Amino acid sequence: MKDSDFAKYLRRHPTPAEFPRPDGFRRAVVIPAWNENDELPAVFASLEEALACAPRSVATVLVVNHPQGADPAPSLELLRRIGAGELRLPGLFPVYAPDLKNGVGDARALGIDLFLAAQTPESVDDTLIWSLDADSPVEKRYFAATEEFMANHPGLGAATPGFSHRTAPTPEEERAIRAYEAWMRGHAAALRAAGSPYGFIALGSAIVCRGSACIRAGGMKRRAAGEDFYFLQELVKCGGVAEIPEVLVHPSPRLSSRVPFGTGPAMRKMLAGEAPESSSPEAFALLAALLAAAAEPGALDSAAELMRRIPAAAREFLEEEGFGEVWRRILANQPRTGAARLAAWHRWFDGLKTLRLLHRYDRRDR
Repeated sequence: MKDSDFAKYLRRHPTPAEFPRPDGFRRAVVIPAWNENDELPAVFASLEEALACAPRSVATVLVVNHPQGADPAPSLELLRRIGAGELRLPGLFPVYAPDLKNGVGDARALGIDLFLAAQTPESVDDTLIWSLDADSPVEKRYFAATEEFMANHPGLGAATPGFSHRTAPTPEEERAIRAYEAWMRGHAAALRAAGSPYGFIALGSAIVCRGSACIRAGGMKRRAAGEDFYFLQELVKCGGVAEIPEVLVHPSPRLSSRVPFGTGPAMRKMLAGEAPESSSPEAFALLAALLAAAAEPGALDSAAELMRRIPAAAREFLEEEGFGEVWRRILANQPRTGAARLAAWHRWFDGLKTLRLLHRYDRRDR
């Protein structure tokens, strides 16, 4: 990586000097932890087994945190147990970061930035970062399988390891979590079938990426929720995101209201009889028609040319998004090749715009 690009990232993502950095490590798993004293021992035990099979040494950056105004006692108790040796792990770097504004999003981003701050422009191209949660044990092959997958796909920016939620405590919750898993997988598969490069499942506990791709993507944004979706969306633009089919992570199926959306809130809605919002087959057909048209030779030579080739509903959406003026500016800064224009199209028509198209189509008559 260029020295200037690496230096620019560190300037934009400063980390407190008093926080420990995993110097000497080229691999790190980042785990935010808030009020996870009951769950973390099992996660540590699973990581210890996985580390024994890891091809390279891996640091564990544990960001112990709590939201602003929350009781710090659970976090301080966790740190006490680590300091007393009751919880231990090879290569463990505990970081106490209280009062984070955006909770888990800030904690995850901070852990990644601390790891990257320990790198150099020369070493960062040879790094891997795993994102995990403090309630998500892993399989013994967690590190070995992901290392192998990334080595076999050298141009890939990131991957999403296969996952299966742990068994829920009640039959009702068990049915809900399996239904939610099926919905997530079905939605991602439908996106891929439509030709979208954004057909990933966004789980903060199931991501592995290259450090260099993370830097090119601008790092993980510090958000109260959805940081995993936005992170993966940018990583798609920096080498792509693939799915590792092997089940390697077992997230918790518990109900939660810590974040405004995600597995916990979805479980609450499903147990209340509200199914996840699914896009219609007609909406996915519209997406497929738009993406197929954009891939045709000459379609992206101008905004008007693409508009001429797509269905009216897609045309209305692009007009609302200001596509004509945006595309004119993009073309002015792109090589005049079909491949460059198609790549620019997918950078602009990203995962978020894809979701907006699907939702807007299904809500058009409401």
